[in-house]
Amino acid sequence: MSTLGLGLCSFGVQFAAARPAPLIQAVNDFNTVQASFTVLDVPRTFGNSQQYRVNIKIISAEIGKAHLKLNSRGELRGGQEIANLLPQASYSCWLQLRPAKDSDRAGYLSRCKDSISQVSQPPETNFVIHQIRKAFLDSSRGTTQESRGLVAGLAIGDTSMLSEETLQEMKTVSLTHLTAVSGANCAIVLGLVYFLTKRLGGGRYVRLVAGLVTLVTYVALVGAQPSVLRAAVMAAAVLIAVSLGRKTAALNALGFAVIVLLIADPWLAVDFGFALSVAATAGLLVLTEPLAKKLSNHLPRWAAISIAVAVAAQTFCFPILLQLQDGVSTYALPANLLAEPLVAPITVLGILALAVAIPLPWLAMMLSYLASLGTNWIAQIAKFFSGLPNATLSWPGGLIGFGAALLVVIGFTLWLRAKKTKQQNLGVVILSLILSLSVGTISYVQLRAAAWPIKDWQVVACDVGQGDAMVVRSKDLIAVIDVGRDDAPVDDCLAHLGISHIDLLVLTHFDMDHVGGIQGALRGRKVETVLISPFKDERWGATGTNLYLQKTGAKIMFAERGVSGTLGDIDWQVLSPNHEAQGAEDSNDASIVMLWSAKYFNLVTMADIGERGQMRMVADSKWWQLNTIRELPMVLKVSHHGSADQYPELIEQLDPELSLISVGASNSYGHPTNRTLGTLKKSGSQVLRTDQMGSIALSAGDSGLIIANSPRLTG
Repeated sequence: MSTLGLGLCSFGVQFAAARPAPLIQAVNDFNTVQASFTVLDVPRTFGNSQQYRVNIKIISAEIGKAHLKLNSRGELRGGQEIANLLPQASYSCWLQLRPAKDSDRAGYLSRCKDSISQVSQPPETNFVIHQIRKAFLDSSRGTTQESRGLVAGLAIGDTSMLSEETLQEMKTVSLTHLTAVSGANCAIVLGLVYFLTKRLGGGRYVRLVAGLVTLVTYVALVGAQPSVLRAAVMAAAVLIAVSLGRKTAALNALGFAVIVLLIADPWLAVDFGFALSVAATAGLLVLTEPLAKKLSNHLPRWAAISIAVAVAAQTFCFPILLQLQDGVSTYALPANLLAEPLVAPITVLGILALAVAIPLPWLAMMLSYLASLGTNWIAQIAKFFSGLPNATLSWPGGLIGFGAALLVVIGFTLWLRAKKTKQQNLGVVILSLILSLSVGTISYVQLRAAAWPIKDWQVVACDVGQGDAMVVRSKDLIAVIDVGRDDAPVDDCLAHLGISHIDLLVLTHFDMDHVGGIQGALRGRKVETVLISPFKDERWGATGTNLYLQKTGAKIMFAERGVSGTLGDIDWQVLSPNHEAQGAEDSNDASIVMLWSAKYFNLVTMADIGERGQMRMVADSKWWQLNTIRELPMVLKVSHHGSADQYPELIEQLDPELSLISVGASNSYGHPTNRTLGTLKKSGSQVLRTDQMGSIALSAGDSGLIIANSPRLTG
């Protein structure tokens, strides 16, 4: 109870400090204020973009006529202008503020609206650490760019040099943990220091001090990521206990690390990185030894240990991984077995290169190049296995899927650790039951997938997670409307549909969940015409995408109300935005809405337009009252993943027979909302969701609308 009390007190103090009363009103009003702030860690990229985010602490701000001294933690986002900000240095700019989620540690989100000025240098130690990281990254070499980037990933957790394609391939085969600095890295670093200290004649307490200093320095170098903090605190606990001559149990050290870190930072309780790190470590400690013992009866000892390590970590992480990815990584075990033997030598070479990067850059080049021979092999492993058929197999979502995964963990633990035969048998029964259900489910999914898509499909809503991607076909001419957030899902969907040529690409607006997968959509495909919103958007999603489109040689056109054309037998027209996006307040409000008029149905694709834009669209035109709209079945691509920001009267007037919602499973936005689902059901519409059905195909003829769906089979 005392531990819980300390945790709650820590949460209360930190939550209040991040949301001081003088600042909270400015945040809620989306104000822009002159502020000075301290950078707390290393800027990191997020999403499939060149956007960065970094934790900051506002130390002073001009709000109204008051000059306030603050100590408020939040998050700064931006492009290259924040990529080189130094940890613990102070800067100033005009900060545009907006609210963060109530559950976030950050009290606000912010962007600099002018140039950033440096107010003070970081402390000498932080400056030195920054220079060491920079020297290491600058001097690193590799057989390929990807192998070079993986050396940095394994040594210090820096993935900035890795392409999105490689990161996705590693995610598909469950190898991303290699670039998350954790216990193995700390153990290797401590081992090197212990060896050198002992060779130099250092005693027990000298080794203790050297080890603790090394841990602190290494954490500072790689950044205070949750997995690093867990590993460092756990290693420190073991190190202190051993140095004092006391016995220590690894599970006790893990429990101690978890308690200390949750008190210091209660938000780690909802951090997936922290949860995965703790679960993997617990799995290794609980399951590795008994599983290796059982496998040794049939395999050589080295093979038994290797398999036991991979299975133990993956088993305990399984329920958590299902919250981050759709389905089970089919080839995780062989990929990890092939990659794991290379991790230790690569990490040692990478850390040595880090140590000599400043005094001997030529040696750092040699060491990192040698390490890249191994990382090149890891990259090839990820590429090979992720390219195999069915690299991800389906698994039930929601509470049912989580419960089934939890039963797998319980079953394995009982089978391997229980001392009583009845409990062991219970574990075997649980595993057998889950295995039988899994085989049956997977077989069913494979049979469904083999018959998908239906032969005469005309519309497909691709399952790209929390994003939009739709395909329209007529007389073998293809239109693609948005491309999702990531490259792999949209590429996979288009490949399944056999699409190698895109006649019309519509990018409704430049939110990343609509344009982030542009390279995947166009990989190996030629595009003729691109239709984009005229809204002036300066975000990287807009500028970066436009630069990429220019390189393709496609014809780029601005969409506005009244622009029309044909796609085979389908007539299309733009319903919104207005000329030069007049009246639009933001990118969602200016997203492209289109009416597709086919022989047997009408399709309205609503992008992310909100209620204001929908009302304006209805007031500016009477398209929705045309006889052709009412005579044929209406298919509605619901706006903004089914958010609450809808104009119910428009939905009632359209009276859709089918409503398609492109949405990610268990997304953090609460999409689709009960309000919108209620409106659609009230209109009598059949609601089809990609988070429940996977990709959805539609064809139409004299007999009406035909629907088929395929759960996603690859990541």
